[in-house]
Amino acid sequence: MPAAVLALALGYVSLWLAKLPVLVATVALNGITGTIQGLGGLHLADLRVGMPSAVMITFAVASLILAMWTARRRIVLTSLGLFVILLVALALAFVAPRPDKHSGVMEVTVIDVGEGDSILVITPSGKTLLVDAGGPIGPGGSQLDFGEDVVSPYLWERGFTHLDAVAITHGHSDHIGGMISVLRSFRPRELWVGLLPPSHALENVILAAQESGVNVVRHWEGDEFDFGGTNLRVLFPPRDWPVGDKPQNSDSMVLSLTYGQSSLLLEGDAEKRAERRISAVEHPRANLLKAGHHGSANATTQELIESARPEFAIISVGSGNSFGLPRAETLLRLAVAGTRVYRTDLDGAVTFYLDGHSVKATLAGLQ
Repeated sequence: MPAAVLALALGYVSLWLAKLPVLVATVALNGITGTIQGLGGLHLADLRVGMPSAVMITFAVASLILAMWTARRRIVLTSLGLFVILLVALALAFVAPRPDKHSGVMEVTVIDVGEGDSILVITPSGKTLLVDAGGPIGPGGSQLDFGEDVVSPYLWERGFTHLDAVAITHGHSDHIGGMISVLRSFRPRELWVGLLPPSHALENVILAAQESGVNVVRHWEGDEFDFGGTNLRVLFPPRDWPVGDKPQNSDSMVLSLTYGQSSLLLEGDAEKRAERRISAVEHPRANLLKAGHHGSANATTQELIESARPEFAIISVGSGNSFGLPRAETLLRLAVAGTRVYRTDLDGAVTFYLDGHSVKATLAGLQ
């Protein structure tokens, strides 16, 4: 700063005299910005932590008060206060908080990402699966990073710093737009994908997963395995399903998770063609249904409702959306079936607890 001021002053006298302080100011400025860029490239500032526990927060406040009290006292007390502050900082950075989980139940939280999907499933044994991560609608993009600004804050607030698996139902932007940020922040073990039509967005997500050391797993109709104490079945797509020249709703991977006598059906944006195949081939049952395609009229068909007989349905949809979703005919079909419907545009994020016998619904803000 003194060199810059001197250069400015000498510039009124002689440009030649001003060159030396300009050189000094330039070297200093480049050194400062270069240091920042270098440290940023090392990602030293990218350490992300979950919400600390109440005990840790109390301890941090107490340590700050201790450091303030010992300041300008004896050197031993001052050193002690600074040392305690250092210990607390290290603990906050490297001691992972205990995630907010409910053992012995399958928890399903539909995160409010507006006109998109993002669903967190926590199994009875505590394994975590995030299905989709929200995103902007259409190719125009958005200044909001749904993964960084919506999904990740919810996970951090719950104390999560890691996910066991993430899944992409299909390649539309309102489902995968936030996934790259989630992959980089939570480093899941696996990324589950189904159909992969040509798509730069899908390719970028898979590349980000590979760069983060995430194992990319293709899943197809008929896959079945244990996932954290639940029986997980892939109901769609079949291996021979035609792949279009761009992502479509009909690409959606459909998952069924069962715990005891309670079950969950996640549809992504599956529409009637896929639903009718699922109903005829798989005959799914579901206490809880994540309605297909945000409550569109061409999804949540009568065939699927009659097969699944859901007690609850959740529709992930944006408030005041321009598509007129959810459609009245879809809501009517669910109402006639006696299904209780929750909607993120009206209820915000909604959490369901499946205990193996029944389902309990709670608005996420009231947990």
